[in-house]
Amino acid sequence: MKDTLLMAFVLGASICVHALLERTSLGGEFCCALCGCNDSCQKVCRLVCEEKKVDVICWGMKCEDFCLPGPSKPCCKQCDLVCDDCGKKPKEGDPVATPHRFIWRDWIPSTHAKIYTKKKLMQRIDTKKVPSYKWVVEDLCKKCESKAESALVEPGVSIPAVPNVDARIVAARTASTTVK
Repeated sequence: MKDTLLMAFVLGASICVHALLERTSLGGEFCCALCGCNDSCQKVCRLVCEEKKVDVICWGMKCEDFCLPGPSKPCCKQCDLVCDDCGKKPKEGDPVATPHRFIWRDWIPSTHAKIYTKKKLMQRIDTKKVPSYKWVVEDLCKKCESKAESALVEPGVSIPAVPNVDARIVAARTASTTVK
């Protein structure tokens, strides 16, 4: 009985300590994301631009030349005796072969050849860096909230829709087209 009460007390105390740590700056939930202070922080939704690497596949041709010879002509017939091991004593376990004739023909190559080009399909992967926009929710204090700005958005760039959250939204800035 005492052990059960003691375990219940320890469990309840650890839950309370855990809940208190989550609500303080030690837990990290309600403190400022930029400076770390705990002065009246509130959730702020702002647009962030990040550079994303995208692999692009480029296809192309590689040309290779090769020669295709003309027809060759048969020439002399040749003959040779192979497996002629009469003078040698075979080792134990070696197969005993009988001598036989090996016949082949010499060929006269053509004096004409044509050059052809074959095209091989080749692939190359290029990596491009492109801007990527996303909305992030941060806990910021009043001092840091005035410093935090949303990303600069060029005219004509589509950005993700504003998320449906219970937070203050820092508007996205648009780039001016005038040159100074």
